[in-house]
Amino acid sequence: MRLSLTLLCLLSLAAHADEAPPEPPVAPANPVQMAPTPHATMTLPTPIDYGVLTVSRERLEVSTPCDIGLYLQGNLTARLYQGQSVTLNLPPGEIQVRLGQLGGGGCQPRFEQLRSQTLRITVGEVQKYRIAMDNQGIRLIPAPLNY
Repeated sequence: MRLSLTLLCLLSLAAHADEAPPEPPVAPANPVQMAPTPHATMTLPTPIDYGVLTVSRERLEVSTPCDIGLYLQGNLTARLYQGQSVTLNLPPGEIQVRLGQLGGGGCQPRFEQLRSQTLRITVGEVQKYRIAMDNQGIRLIPAPLNY
């Protein structure tokens, strides 16, 4: 019995020895010619179609602990705390800007500041303003870009 098992194993090995290993796939006789990949065209960034407005509230310029609301075209756009600034990308043209005090208690003005300023936003231009206070209330004054 042992001999027949050994003979069976040898015959099995011999049968597998006749099998050739699988050949790698062969390319078709007429391969499709691939066109060389063109280099990606260089695209320029989208042209700038907005202006930049930065409004800063320095700690010593406005002597109120209240927050200051920045209104653009009559809508509250930003709330500025002491020492804070905001930068906005705006479409070109004239824009109505108004400032007002925000907060509870003593921060609520007895009447809303209606005085507004008109700023002209130019494409690609950066404008910087700071919030200041005078005897008529709070307003924006131009500031140097390195301010």
